Amino acid sequence: MKNKKKLGIIGGMGSRAGALFFKKIIDYSPADTDQEFLDIILHNNSAIPDRTRAIIHNERSPLNDILCSIEMFNRYEVDTIALACITSYYYYQQISAFTSANVINPLYLIAEHIRNELPRAKRIGLMATTGTIRTGLFHRELADCNVEIVTLSPQDQELLFMKAVYMRNGFKSARISDEAIALMHQSREKLIDMGVDAIIGGCTEVSLGVKQEHMEVQYIDTLDLLARKTVDYCYNTDVKKNYKSNRL
Repeated sequence: MKNKKKLGIIGGMGSRAGALFFKKIIDYSPADTDQEFLDIILHNNSAIPDRTRAIIHNERSPLNDILCSIEMFNRYEVDTIALACITSYYYYQQISAFTSANVINPLYLIAEHIRNELPRAKRIGLMATTGTIRTGLFHRELADCNVEIVTLSPQDQELLFMKAVYMRNGFKSARISDEAIALMHQSREKLIDMGVDAIIGGCTEVSLGVKQEHMEVQYIDTLDLLARKTVDYCYNTDVKKNYKSNRL
């Protein structure tokens, strides 16, 4: 495994999601010994301001703090970078321009997955932050997939999904309450009731509370897909450096 690539992970957005992403990288790695695992720098950069508040309420941009992580990765000559926050990919162009490393884009991976694995899907539900939805990240990337993106009503988006993520003892916190878990599952059920063929976990916190066994429809776990493709890229030099989108 001489050709394995060095990986940088930006976590802290939130910390649980970053830790889960790191665990998935370990779980999917084809390693039998300590030395066969990837060299990984995980920066749990909890100083990064909230992405949705920056986008929706024009509060402090997270970009400079994200670039602090990228600068550190550049010093350590990291080959590959992944961010454990989907909303942060709103700043994808600026991040990519700041490094020669391959910043793997999960939005591209989702589009590829839908084209290859769900060609008959027509209506796809999206569980994501209001920032991700308002910026149209998934809507733009999936424009060529001939699917309709279905989201919660504005009221349910805030009172169910966003509350589950941001409430005290929500999915951003150290201790996730039963109430937060129930709200996350109500979000899922609302989308299923809207007649979707599949649901995208378009926020890394969704991966903490939703699994395929909870679903009556196909579930696309973005964090899991990002982890699997990151491992593929870091171990396989034949994988094309195309896990980035030209659309963003």
